[in-house]
Amino acid sequence: MERLFQAIRRVEEAVLAWSVLAIAGLAVANVFCRALLGFSVAFAEELSQFLIVGVTFVGLSYAAGHGRHIRMTAVYDQLPPRGRKSLSIVISATTCLLLLLLAALAVRYIATVYFLGTVSPVLRVPLYLVYSIVPLGLALAAAQYGLTTARNLRSRELYLSFDRRDEYAAKAPEAD
Repeated sequence: MERLFQAIRRVEEAVLAWSVLAIAGLAVANVFCRALLGFSVAFAEELSQFLIVGVTFVGLSYAAGHGRHIRMTAVYDQLPPRGRKSLSIVISATTCLLLLLLAALAVRYIATVYFLGTVSPVLRVPLYLVYSIVPLGLALAAAQYGLTTARNLRSRELYLSFDRRDEYAAKAPEAD
């Protein structure tokens, strides 16, 4: 499991780093061309939109892998430690399954876009290629939640992600 987690993390970090650098580079190049040369780079906005799709969905997986997802803890805080752990396992497993379902639906959508032959207006890139990052990001996020579920099932401690313990749970007062 450790090797799978590290492989996912490397893919996420590479995609996110290169995408953010490319977005920044496109923005700077477009401003430079507009301000100094008097024209805009026609494809800059479109390519930036494609990269933002990638950052959004791969970023979902990255956030899950770092335990940086949104948590609603009103009920969770009132539970004893075993209850917290049980609730965390149920939430992680359910989220994993939901993300897998969303990934499957995204694949169906991409098949429809492929069948329709839709292309982007400026670059003429087939949109099914652009949208292919969506099920990948959802599947990576599902893997992160699956790994979190497995870690919590095997460990005595409570984990927010595969390698992040829930320090808040350790500091929280015991429920009566």
